[in-house]
Amino acid sequence: MDEAINEIFFTGGTLCGYAAAGIFYLLLPVAAFLWMKKYRAARVYPVVTGIIAYFLAVRFSDLLANMIGFGQTAAVKTVLAAELVCWLEESARFLAMRWPVTDIRNTHSAVCFGIGHAGLECWIRGFQKFRIFHFGQEINNAGVSQFIENRHLQHTPELAEQLRGYAENGFLLSMLDILNSVTDFGFHFALSLLIFKKMQETNFQKRWLLLAILLHYVLNGAVWLASFTQDALFIKLTGIICGAGIILFVFRLIDGRACMDEIRFRLDTDA
Repeated sequence: MDEAINEIFFTGGTLCGYAAAGIFYLLLPVAAFLWMKKYRAARVYPVVTGIIAYFLAVRFSDLLANMIGFGQTAAVKTVLAAELVCWLEESARFLAMRWPVTDIRNTHSAVCFGIGHAGLECWIRGFQKFRIFHFGQEINNAGVSQFIENRHLQHTPELAEQLRGYAENGFLLSMLDILNSVTDFGFHFALSLLIFKKMQETNFQKRWLLLAILLHYVLNGAVWLASFTQDALFIKLTGIICGAGIILFVFRLIDGRACMDEIRFRLDTDA
């Protein structure tokens, strides 16, 4: 096992891919906010609300997973958290749209909420990319054994497999990560608008919240099932295709073109 783990090496293309993906993840929410600002539709308060909603949903899912999975392995708790987060994220989205204190009363604010919600997730993933980039540099310079010793980690097959997976995530896969970040971002926009628009209808039905939860499960479940192939390319393509499909489905439900016109032409500023 020691010989196998010492063969791990991050190529220049792999490191560049991680750096490019990290930069893109950090800049995407900023670009979305500036796009809204271009049409004088940017709102800081809903962005902050979206950030808080995402943070609380993830923290509560981790807390509940630790409580339910007490005594279980970290892998089991991770699966539990992934199952719970779909309910908690969409419930947080629903409550944020419903409570008057959040002041989300028009399409502009709903989209800005989505920017905050998806933006925090993007930034977390962006910092993860830079963290792996740093790992790769350290492994290339000092070797895997020294890297593990510096972090007081234990040599295990699981750790070796994880580091090898990082090293094999080449430049092309990082470009797919960038494309996946766009579909994930759009996915959160779509679900935010789905709940907001349906809440504006007379006699709002809770089935729309359940639909949002189901669509979240569809995306997470599709990627989870694809992960059994252990083919990184297939996993990423699955996430991109499924995410894009959900975006198109939701935009047909809510007339996404009309939503974009409301932003571009400020049709619902005073709604």
